[in-house]
Amino acid sequence: MNTKERILWESMKLFSINGFDAVSIRAIANAVGVGNSALYKHFPSKQAIFDAIVERSEQYFLQYCSYVQNAVINKEDFVKMCLSMFEFQINDEWIVMFRRILLIEQFKNKEMAKAFKEFFIDLPLRSQKDIFEKLMGDGIMKKKNPEVLALELYAPFFIYHMVEFDKDKLMDIFRVHAEYFYLENIEIGEML
Repeated sequence: MNTKERILWESMKLFSINGFDAVSIRAIANAVGVGNSALYKHFPSKQAIFDAIVERSEQYFLQYCSYVQNAVINKEDFVKMCLSMFEFQINDEWIVMFRRILLIEQFKNKEMAKAFKEFFIDLPLRSQKDIFEKLMGDGIMKKKNPEVLALELYAPFFIYHMVEFDKDKLMDIFRVHAEYFYLENIEIGEML
């Protein structure tokens, strides 16, 4: 990992534990093992570090979404995609730390609140809406409002992003939720 990557990683860890405002450039530099001047060679400010974290997080999330969403053509693919996205959001260390930062900061900073909404609400809903529009266009899903379908599917998953839970039990319930959701919304001809 190069110095720039270490700065982002250590900043992410510090921000997710202490909050953005409580972390100084000196604390980041110390965690990375460099001086302030070395840190400033890579980023002109703490805000620039955070902006890079947001950009990296969005690219990372979209890359993962694209990977798991491109092959949805049947119930098994659909259920696998739903569970895979949920596991990614609750198990991936980078994404978990990023969500924690935004949760901590959203009540103090309008930009952080905006980022939380965009990243953990709007982006997943938009991605799911796109999948539903594709499935409807391919004649696999019934023609319905894709935005409403995205809300119906995502709401139970979103609720558990922020709390402790029995993962195995919850994954079983979510598997059933995704299966029911798919079966209720596919075209009759698809079942034959």
